[in-house]
Amino acid sequence: MTYLITGLLMAQQPTQVIRGQIVDKQSQASLPGVNIIVENSEPMIGTATDIDGYFTLEAVPVGRVTLTATYVGYEPVFLNNVELTSGKELVLRIEMTERVTEFKEVVIRAAQDKTGSLNEMATVSAREFSIEESMRYAGARNDVSRMAQNFAGVRGGNDAVNDIVIRGNSPVGLLWRLEGVDIPNPNHFGDFGSTG
Repeated sequence: MTYLITGLLMAQQPTQVIRGQIVDKQSQASLPGVNIIVENSEPMIGTATDIDGYFTLEAVPVGRVTLTATYVGYEPVFLNNVELTSGKELVLRIEMTERVTEFKEVVIRAAQDKTGSLNEMATVSAREFSIEESMRYAGARNDVSRMAQNFAGVRGGNDAVNDIVIRGNSPVGLLWRLEGVDIPNPNHFGDFGSTG
């Protein structure tokens, strides 16, 4: 008979309600959709805040409880050893701090047709190169004219100058452009009277 009474008393453990509001610490704006749970509860007790940031946790066992509030973009909040009594429901106001996450830089470039003409009105062919491409070619040594010598129909002079001959045309007839700006001579020390 003693065992039966003890079992009934343990099954009747008192519970209480925890309710409150969760807001942003800086702006004091309510946070909808924050997940709040009672740690180590069996079965798990949890809820999410409504559109005004209010929540209600029902049937929480009386005693010391630990609450965890989590929300995307905010630091999690842990309320340890919160005392919950059977005489009065617990009302909380929880402030959450925004979490700043810094990521590495992402560069997005549109795919371009490198074989097409840069100028639709041009009657001759044109080719565009990026800085990354000039570093990939063997023997280019960051010199675009040396890199261009890897293509068919392009011949270089000698190592003293970086003039190139394309399909037998004179190097004087080439138009060099850097980011859309015409450059008369790509050499640092060009021919007498030219700029570069």
